[in-house]
Amino acid sequence: MKNIKIIEEIIKYKFNDTSLLKSALTHTSYKNFKNNSKFERLEFLGDRVLGLVISDILYDRYSYENEGDLAKRMSVLVSGKTLSKIYKEINIEQYIKVGPNISFENDNNVSILSDAMESLIGAIFLDSDYNSVKKFISEKWKNYITNFKNPPKDSKSILQEWTVSNNYGMPIYSDYIKSGPDHSPDFKVKLTIDKFAKIIGTGNSKKNAEMNAASKVIKLIDKVNIKHE
Repeated sequence: MKNIKIIEEIIKYKFNDTSLLKSALTHTSYKNFKNNSKFERLEFLGDRVLGLVISDILYDRYSYENEGDLAKRMSVLVSGKTLSKIYKEINIEQYIKVGPNISFENDNNVSILSDAMESLIGAIFLDSDYNSVKKFISEKWKNYITNFKNPPKDSKSILQEWTVSNNYGMPIYSDYIKSGPDHSPDFKVKLTIDKFAKIIGTGNSKKNAEMNAASKVIKLIDKVNIKHE
């Protein structure tokens, strides 16, 4: 792969084994790489390494917070949305080898970018050690880690607090449907709340589909509250 040195300068990490970097930048959709699992294996590893490192950082930085608050921060920091944003900020998406019909313009295929971020983390971990990959993650996630003075609340948490406090019971997510190719899946989920019309949420993962459905209900609630003010 060309541009190895350029990529290393961009990410501020020099690989001892550049084949790991090549694998992290070669998506399974590229040519006939479907049977080559190196990208996905690195993605699997990177996901676990990221979770450990972020947990480590949060545990030290927010020593006064309980497990629930730390989990809320964790959920945002390891989400696909945050991963894809950071990958774009690093600005190496133009070097990913993908299938001919895949484009990252207009926020298309952002799930591939989040997967590639995890794959890159896995590659750095295998090429070095825990402290090195922790340094890399700490630098790239720094602004996101300090973004919230208080633990953030996602749309599912906000909706659940509202439904419970207003005697609507617990939101129920069901009837998950997956479609599309494995490298860029689409999920649908049905959200049921007592006395509400059923809402369909969509996203590139089950979790994101649930978040989307919850956000739709929150918008409906806000509109009703505005009318009654």
